[in-house]
Amino acid sequence: MKFTKGYAAVCWFEELDQFDGIEAVRSILNSLRRGGDDFWIFYSYNPPRTMWSWVNVECLERAKKADTLVRRSSYLDVIDTHPEWLGEPFIDEAEYLHDVNETAWRWEYLGEVTGTGGNVFTNIIDERLSLSRIRNFERTRNGVDWGWFPDPWRFVRCAWEPSARRLLIFEEHSANRKTPAETAQILLDAMTYADEDGEEPYFHNELIWADDTPDGKQQMAVYRREFGIRIRPARKARMRKLSYEWLAGLREIVIDPVRCPKTYEEFTLKEYLRNSDGTWEDEIPDGQDHSIDAVRYAVMDDVLRG
Repeated sequence: MKFTKGYAAVCWFEELDQFDGIEAVRSILNSLRRGGDDFWIFYSYNPPRTMWSWVNVECLERAKKADTLVRRSSYLDVIDTHPEWLGEPFIDEAEYLHDVNETAWRWEYLGEVTGTGGNVFTNIIDERLSLSRIRNFERTRNGVDWGWFPDPWRFVRCAWEPSARRLLIFEEHSANRKTPAETAQILLDAMTYADEDGEEPYFHNELIWADDTPDGKQQMAVYRREFGIRIRPARKARMRKLSYEWLAGLREIVIDPVRCPKTYEEFTLKEYLRNSDGTWEDEIPDGQDHSIDAVRYAVMDDVLRG
């Protein structure tokens, strides 16, 4: 698109969720963002119910960017100051739905992503975890899910508070196309830290649990032999469903979305399988679960004891 004078500095995508994905939006922007240095891009939409919708996933990604502002609004913002903008029928219908079906009201009138009812984990809490709190965790758990490409290698650290039935996930590391020596160095760096401010960092040789695969056995041997890392294979046989249910049954899974964005996204988006007629099945599909698997391996002993 060309302009005889000036350029399109302001672009507004109304009903963003009706576009055919972020690729279609980027294609339009590639034609519009030309001829200038300053641009303001606005997106407005009603969030789809399911977290798997491309626009909800994109919102999670955009919220991490310093140059992006995510603003949520609803009729509650104006109901006291300007009720005439809405009208009595609108307000009456909203209040009626609130009384008979609060979940539907939260989605339709507040724009909350309530899910479709098929979320595996309904106990996720996003919370910023301070370094001082992390240093005081008494029961840390560490897990590795092996990968090369396109599946990533993933390392996750968490803390277990059994009395509160609370799991706190506070660190993640991800890599593609890294050799065992390179991923071992990531582990060494992640577990080398000072216990208090001003103290000398040292390697905390905590036990790490990993995916028990033939390729994983070779990598674990390198970790132990060349780097002195304590790593063991986690039990896998017939444990996938049980470990998922154990995690889903916890009172809270606290995830720091800034320290662990990939983990937060996986846990938030994971849904049960749905068949062709839209009915939910008691089966959790594979894929997009590398952090979840690393967490499952990290707590597998707790699962077995529980």
